[in-house]
Amino acid sequence: MQRDDSIRVGMVGANPDYGWGSGVHRRVLDLLPGFTLHGVCTTREESARRASEAFGAPLWFTNAGELARHPDIDLVAICVKAPHHYEIAHAALSAGKHVYCEWPLALTVPQAEELALLARDQDVKAMIGLHLRGAPALRQAARLIAGGFIGDMFSVTLQARLFGPVMRAMAMRQGGTTLLSIYGGHLLDALDHYFGGVADIRMNGAIHLPPIDETGAPIERDAFDHLQFHGRLQSGALFNVDLAGVSVTGMGTSWRIDGREGSLLISTRDPTLPAIESLVLHGTRHGGPFEPIPIATELDCPAVPAEPDRYAAYPGSSASREALASIGNLYMQLGEAIRTGGSVSPDFRRAVDIQRLLVTCDEASRSATVVPTISQHAGVRS
Repeated sequence: MQRDDSIRVGMVGANPDYGWGSGVHRRVLDLLPGFTLHGVCTTREESARRASEAFGAPLWFTNAGELARHPDIDLVAICVKAPHHYEIAHAALSAGKHVYCEWPLALTVPQAEELALLARDQDVKAMIGLHLRGAPALRQAARLIAGGFIGDMFSVTLQARLFGPVMRAMAMRQGGTTLLSIYGGHLLDALDHYFGGVADIRMNGAIHLPPIDETGAPIERDAFDHLQFHGRLQSGALFNVDLAGVSVTGMGTSWRIDGREGSLLISTRDPTLPAIESLVLHGTRHGGPFEPIPIATELDCPAVPAEPDRYAAYPGSSASREALASIGNLYMQLGEAIRTGGSVSPDFRRAVDIQRLLVTCDEASRSATVVPTISQHAGVRS
């Protein structure tokens, strides 16, 4: 039953059969108090009607602009492919609606800047879906570091092996969905946010995969499928990030944060859940063995039950319980900001900063240039 003060969400990309919208966002909205999925939008009338019926949304649309302009929609959730984000977000902001947009915000930095300025001028809340901002294990690790668990931090090492670049959709820069633009954005944002800020960064990139796609059809690959970042955090600690999508073995991510007094290990819970949010936390102090560290309730998303531990999202691929919790945490913050007038983080201004950083890394990878710190990128020019 809808509460009188529920935030009425219109979801663009609500495929009734599969997808991140129906598999994750729709489930999160069903679980969270204070939100109601009120409208759904797909490109075909048949699927829009089925989504409306299956998800209990009273409104359905085949045009995202019409959804955004409907007076009974308060918040537009953008859960479609990256090339469509700019147009849909622009329509929603122009209609004075709050927005949650999946990462990345747009295909170019100028487009992202335009959206950030429009959100500011419209005085609406605009959140970018950098999921790791809501990841319980990373939140807990940051709390422990701030409390002195590892002492003075001297290094952060991240290894990520992620499925995606083998697919045609991530093989070419033109489509806007590459290893750098998608996973690079999520992981570098988390590195900067949780571990004290990036002071300088360098990137090397390579293409190792053969010139064929997942079906064996020929393809002209021009997007990196292997990336390495290294640099220094503002605290003086060093970091290394090794991000690759060149095989389907050893999938998952592993963060190791070392300090003078101890270490933290944040790793993928289950290799059959290769998403970047499916993380568990272990720690050690003074040379002892790594032991599991529980997540504080307030850093998790209690509205998402412990079981099941995975949900159907795409054919042959599941979304983890931790993915729902991460996005649930972001929605809860967004809802609070909408109700109280507070700020949201990460917002569209942060999206601009990260997209600009990725472009600069890409350009500098062909030289010895040191990339400016994220703080030097920060801010949207008026």
